[in-house]
Amino acid sequence: MDNMAIKRVLALMLLWMATISFSFLSFAGVAQPLSATTDIAIQDIDIWRAVDAQSHSVPTSIAAMQGLYQSATPIKTSLANQSGAYVARLQLSSQTLRAASWFIRINANFVDKGLGFWQSDQYANTGVIKFSQHEDIDTPKLMHNQAFELALSQQESGYLWLYIKAEHYALPLSIEIINSGSFFQKQFITNAVTLFSIAIMLTLAAIALTLYIKTRLVVTLACSAYIGLHGLGWAAASGLIDDLFNLQHINTTYLGMVIFPFAIAAASQFTKLLFNLDTLHRNLAKLFNGVSIICLAFGLAMPLLSFSIAFAISHIIALLWVPLAIVIGYKMLMYRDFRAKYYLLGNLLYGLSLLYYILSHSNIITGQLHAELVVLLALAGDCFCILLSLAAWLQQKKQDYSRAYYQARIDPLTHIGNRYALSEALAQVDKQYIIAFIDYDGFKQINDKLGHDQGDAFLCYGAKTMTNALDHKGEVYRTGGDEFVWLLKDHLPKDMGVAVADIERLIRQCEHALQAKWPQSGISYGIAHAQESTNQSECLALADKRMYQHKRSKDPSSVNA
Repeated sequence: MDNMAIKRVLALMLLWMATISFSFLSFAGVAQPLSATTDIAIQDIDIWRAVDAQSHSVPTSIAAMQGLYQSATPIKTSLANQSGAYVARLQLSSQTLRAASWFIRINANFVDKGLGFWQSDQYANTGVIKFSQHEDIDTPKLMHNQAFELALSQQESGYLWLYIKAEHYALPLSIEIINSGSFFQKQFITNAVTLFSIAIMLTLAAIALTLYIKTRLVVTLACSAYIGLHGLGWAAASGLIDDLFNLQHINTTYLGMVIFPFAIAAASQFTKLLFNLDTLHRNLAKLFNGVSIICLAFGLAMPLLSFSIAFAISHIIALLWVPLAIVIGYKMLMYRDFRAKYYLLGNLLYGLSLLYYILSHSNIITGQLHAELVVLLALAGDCFCILLSLAAWLQQKKQDYSRAYYQARIDPLTHIGNRYALSEALAQVDKQYIIAFIDYDGFKQINDKLGHDQGDAFLCYGAKTMTNALDHKGEVYRTGGDEFVWLLKDHLPKDMGVAVADIERLIRQCEHALQAKWPQSGISYGIAHAQESTNQSECLALADKRMYQHKRSKDPSSVNA
């Protein structure tokens, strides 16, 4: 055979092989050799065929699957953001010299129906493999995705048939074939990060709810709803709720998107209450009230809409909420609001991760297989920051309360307890106590002759002198003008007569100290103890009466002095 004839034969053989290869590729795709050290990632373009949703029935055998595949329409684009039923056929060939298990991971968050069939070239065909959220009882749990095990004998080959149906494919419907070592590592990381993040969120929500039960402050309830609804939403979207409760009649992964608007409604109210917008920035308060109302309306309407629309609405809400939260956090930080630093940091973390998550669901960036984990970790950090902002708010409220409590019960001139503080102290005394009612003599003359500044100095010096004289034995209260009350309830001797005598001695010492600086001054007093009356009010009235008796005994004309 001459060289020209050889070339013609080779050309015909190549043409024949190319024709056979083309027809094979158009039907089954390139055979995928499986080795123990290599994982295979198959993009969704050219492997799926669309099934007519109206005319087909769910395949129950390989023969039914073959017929469905032949009648289906080949898809030349990505299935990201699509919906419906699709079938695929993959040719696989195990290159290992022993039996091995492989794991088929379908990159789909929401799966209503998932079926797999293995058609072996060497062995009897296996039964149907079910991997949807409704029927994944016997499949390995991999959150955010669906996966099933395919056990192959040594050097076994054949075809893997796949059928999948969902209301929405958030990502390209790629397929990953993973050896057991890689799969279990991926499963551990994915599930551990997911469980850790959700546990953090639900724990923080429980802490905020406990604070609400103790304080009854609405801001703590809004914080609990903000964090808790995000945690519950991701528990649903990741498949955790379905795995825990094995629900067969509802696909709980869809609930994550339905819950999200309610979480943002709670976040909006929390923001309004955290920064006291109702009082300080009323227009912003109206804005956040409007956001809450709109989100609640969408949340209530979502169950009536198709999931694709609900999915889009949730993403639009996220795109609007994140910049709004960041702007309000920055604005409050410019007002030097101490809570804003935690709020802004948390929302920056969440916002950047959410942007990454949304872009991974678009055609802008593809192949981001861990977008959910990034969002979960960032959201857990955000929730922690939100709780820190709430803690700062509560700390400030505590300080404000302490300041108001102090101002309401402390006399601003003498810095000792006032009438309200005395009433509280009297309500807490036990059976053994002594009350001394003090009224200064000559106070009006000091004000009239020396001026009110000297009068104030006289009152302050007297209060300090009496407090030092009592030391740890009791407290001094200013009940008005130049009237003071001593309340002794601790360290009293058993003999009340001795105790009263000791108090009279202390009062005389205070009087001498006052007269050393203001000779025209003096002290009138009355003393009563618990055993002389039936209650505290009676005892106080008796001490007051004796004080007036003492004042009259010194000089009847000084009663009103």
